[in-house]
Amino acid sequence: MVNNLVGGIIPPQPPIEAQSDVHVLKTRLEWGEPAFTILDVRDRTTFNQGHILGAMPTPIDELVERALSSLDKSRDIYVYGANEEETAQAAQQLRSNGFEHVSQLKGGLAAWKAIGGPTEGIVESKTPPGADDYNIVDRLKNNQEIQPKGGTSATEAIKKGASNLKENIQEGASNLKENIQEGASNLKEGIQEKASNLKEGIQEGASNIKEGVSESKTPKDTDDSNVGS
Repeated sequence: MVNNLVGGIIPPQPPIEAQSDVHVLKTRLEWGEPAFTILDVRDRTTFNQGHILGAMPTPIDELVERALSSLDKSRDIYVYGANEEETAQAAQQLRSNGFEHVSQLKGGLAAWKAIGGPTEGIVESKTPPGADDYNIVDRLKNNQEIQPKGGTSATEAIKKGASNLKENIQEGASNLKENIQEGASNLKEGIQEKASNLKEGIQEGASNIKEGVSESKTPKDTDDSNVGS
């Protein structure tokens, strides 16, 4: 049984692929999943102008050193650069140094902005927020509309999560019922055993009393009756 029932609402994330569409990353961000890192390998000045919300600045000439010192090699990593060539180069460097789950973010920052993905930076702070920037329902609806065919929509993900939650609750109720029944059975057996022991004790006590009374009524010896004759 899943210990955290509410956690069952978030659909399980499939294994990260070598190349990822920006919709995949956007969906993971909107679900609030913590188990991944976004690396921006462009130069620091360009990064400061604008980048994907939450991305880490890791210039490509410092990429391997920084990644080895701060990231687990089994962590999901999305990487993007100034162009597809730089992105592919960065991904290859990470894989060559033992990072197991590295994905090239296709289209980089431009593709991300095209689907309304959240950004931050000097230039981006001057850009008015979109209609869905402050409303998760609108973001999910918008993401569903632009989701490529064949992908899992936000609605399907929510339905799946709700189904998982229902199953977990039913399983928990079933386990609770079994535990109550088992406890009631053990209690009944304990009461019956104590009652049996009490009955035996009463019977034994009564038998001892009966024997004592019988002994008190036994006549004295004949010699005693002839004393003084």
